[in-house]
Amino acid sequence: MKTVAGLVMLLMLAMGLPAQGAEQKPYIFAVLPQRPPVTMHTTWRPFLDQLEQETGVKFKLKLYETMNQFEAEFKQGVPDFAFSTPYQLMLVHRSQNYRPLVRGSHLLAGMLITRADSAIKVLPDLDNKQIAYVGSRNVCSLSLRQILSQQNIKLNMKEVFVGSSSNVYKMVLLGKTDAGTVLNVDFDAQPEDVKAKLRVLMKAPMIAPHPISAHPRTSRQVQQAVADAVLRMAGKPETNPLLKPVQLGKPVVAEYDRDYKALEKMDYEAMTKGI
Repeated sequence: MKTVAGLVMLLMLAMGLPAQGAEQKPYIFAVLPQRPPVTMHTTWRPFLDQLEQETGVKFKLKLYETMNQFEAEFKQGVPDFAFSTPYQLMLVHRSQNYRPLVRGSHLLAGMLITRADSAIKVLPDLDNKQIAYVGSRNVCSLSLRQILSQQNIKLNMKEVFVGSSSNVYKMVLLGKTDAGTVLNVDFDAQPEDVKAKLRVLMKAPMIAPHPISAHPRTSRQVQQAVADAVLRMAGKPETNPLLKPVQLGKPVVAEYDRDYKALEKMDYEAMTKGI
């Protein structure tokens, strides 16, 4: 038995995975701030606990109060693994060579919505109007800025950051803002009576969703173990429910060139300057 155990340990070491019972330093797993840290911890810790069981690797969950804090550490290469927006991955792929491993299968598109009875019909009508955003660097808000830049439309918009998609809908429906930005996956999930009261003024091109990515200092064996584990979790009834809350529903293998390279046409730093 000792011989078999020794062979197993040698095999795990050869694969770059920690041997069972061996002292190991946890990998830092950073997640962009989307809700208060307490809520984020409640959502993400069960997923990481299961990921530890699947891989034999330990993870330290790193959460942030602000997007600036997350991006600063991401740019410095602090996290070993990270869950970020597609745009943030594009930024650090160039500077730190983070590699996307897995992502959800539902493609994302930013949408600009107004009330159905709004006088706003085209993008230039937004000049001097109030726009509700979830946050300054969310996919939906960046999609609008990118389209305005591509179409050379310069507007003086009054931006209101409201913290959640549900608040965007409330602000628009109650007439507290003239328009708002949301994601297609969220809009599609709204009740029909809510969608009937809204008009889609603009829908951006589809992009691949938020990935889990890995810093190149983590071994390819560990990266592969994480990717395989997420895909394996999707196929088991007892672990599949852990994926949707962390935006990894129906996960697929992520590839940078196929999924995110096209985003390099965007000047992310210019789009987010001062916000």
